[in-house]
Amino acid sequence: MYMYTDALEIFNTLVLSITVSSAFLIGAILSIFIHYPERIRADLAAFSSGIFFATIAFSLIDEAIREGSFITMVIGFVVGAVVFSVINRILQTRYKSKTKNKNTSSSKTVIIGTFLDSFPETIFIGVIIALNLQGLTSAVLALFLGNLTATMEGAKRMVDDSKHNLKIFNQWLYVFVIVTIGGPLGWYLEKPLNPEQLSMIISFSAGALMAFITEELIPQAYKRVELHIGLSSSFGFIIALALFHYM
Repeated sequence: MYMYTDALEIFNTLVLSITVSSAFLIGAILSIFIHYPERIRADLAAFSSGIFFATIAFSLIDEAIREGSFITMVIGFVVGAVVFSVINRILQTRYKSKTKNKNTSSSKTVIIGTFLDSFPETIFIGVIIALNLQGLTSAVLALFLGNLTATMEGAKRMVDDSKHNLKIFNQWLYVFVIVTIGGPLGWYLEKPLNPEQLSMIISFSAGALMAFITEELIPQAYKRVELHIGLSSSFGFIIALALFHYM
């Protein structure tokens, strides 16, 4: 009976991880084959920022504190933010030295940033299923929408860098595969790891995501500071908040 239940939970975890990660492939395909202006790209980045802000505030942080404590949450959050910021800085420096364009943001940081925050996010999905926690559906939907819109903006940046379409798709395919593994891994990690360690893993995702939002998504959104950008970020925040409140 227990083996059947475990197998069913692992299967559910894998399906939901694929659902969250499929946003990378869908977003990449849309960016490759559909042309949309810079205004729409700014709205996508802003909308994604709003969704991720709500995900951090009403899902990741709350669950990290419940699993461990405020201290373990802070530790994981700070480490996640520092790791992303350091890697982002290294990539930005290398890219600018090669392109001689001091104002160009490397599309490589989109891939790295997506991995750093999305992999722990799907681990979080596995933890939710293993512990039978509430908020599974809302977390999956919010992460899917945030990843989709962020990928559409990031992949379009890669198109602007004149990368081959197949190479763009393959890079997001790698992200899809690796991030999908995070769900079943989270399910297994719930057993050997103590709550404090799980707390730090979940809050690591929140910290990396916060750094990703402020260093990548928001600058892309506010290249054109207009009324609709603020509305898009607010709209994304309210949608994610509604998901966490009602589901």
